[in-house]
Amino acid sequence: MSTPDLSFNHLPDLQNFLIGNGVPFASFRLPGDSEPVTLISDGSFSVHSSIAEVFEQGQGFVMAPFFRNEPILFFRNSYTLKGTVFQSFSPVAPKADSDLPGSAFIPESRASYTQMIEKTVQRIKSGEAEKVVISRIIETEKLSGSELSSLFTVLCESHPRVFVYIAHFPGQGLWAGASPELLLNASEGKVSTVALAGTRKSGEAKEWGQKEKEEQQWVSRFIGECMSEAGCSNIRVSETRTITAGNVDHLSTDFHAFADGDTIPRLVEILHPTPAVCGWLRQNAYQIIRETETYKRSYYTGFLGPVNNHGNTSLFVNLRCLQVLKDKTLIYAGGGITAASDPSSEWEETELKSRNILSAIEKLRNLASESEIPLHEK
Repeated sequence: MSTPDLSFNHLPDLQNFLIGNGVPFASFRLPGDSEPVTLISDGSFSVHSSIAEVFEQGQGFVMAPFFRNEPILFFRNSYTLKGTVFQSFSPVAPKADSDLPGSAFIPESRASYTQMIEKTVQRIKSGEAEKVVISRIIETEKLSGSELSSLFTVLCESHPRVFVYIAHFPGQGLWAGASPELLLNASEGKVSTVALAGTRKSGEAKEWGQKEKEEQQWVSRFIGECMSEAGCSNIRVSETRTITAGNVDHLSTDFHAFADGDTIPRLVEILHPTPAVCGWLRQNAYQIIRETETYKRSYYTGFLGPVNNHGNTSLFVNLRCLQVLKDKTLIYAGGGITAASDPSSEWEETELKSRNILSAIEKLRNLASESEIPLHEK
């Protein structure tokens, strides 16, 4: 039901209300945009088994998992707000379960993670795959109500050039992140995507190593083949360059092509998961991940974004992200493992990648006032 007695004109207050009342929504800021967009549902969301089904639903927001046998979440957009300050808005507040889910997961220690890497390297050397992306979870305290209210703003401020989002699907936890990796942008018959691989501390003057260059070549070759297989035409590839995302650099290559309406969902299905978050050969790496990682990735390294938003679809790989649960906050990070990988260095790479989100959380804790804003404030 609508709540005419409750209205909001500041985005953080509205987000806090929607979370506390179990309303699916997503706030995001696309790369290059100065202001965020918030999409709000009518109070419900749907579950799908394929991205083709999602594209048939109309305008909304999608969140897809890494593993294909897990549900794709989608809500149809009922309200659109732009910016962080807007005219008075009265949201819908259905009677929904606003509790965040719990988790019994125990994070990997450094010793157990490096042991996983050692076993993965041995499987690669035996010829099972050329690259496998192995990830882990870093656990921290649950964000308070006041911290949640500032989360999206802090992420936008600290990550000015990447896709920043906060998304709430009741029962799936609250997700937020700052992803540098575009999966697909589609508009007016044109599509674009990016091959992204390699990681180093930003500002380092040294040349990229052979491991990072090979990773980039695998991802680039894979994307080009996917675009051809999906039926894209006039495929154009840029020169590889170095980009900066927070405190890390990556190698990046742009792809542009023409594609009709039926080609776009087919291309998404073929692209996901890319070698950047899975490995190469993809099916072999996919199986090794299933057998090696000790937790469920869920929507980490899946993809998400607005669909059919005034004719535009922008999907991003869910990297540099966190999930807020009932009793804790989980931060996800991983790295590409090859035959040349050093287990200790791979642990350090996940530490480096998680530092962006951990720094944002530290800033939130510093900004939080002594008086909490209740998460279930009605």
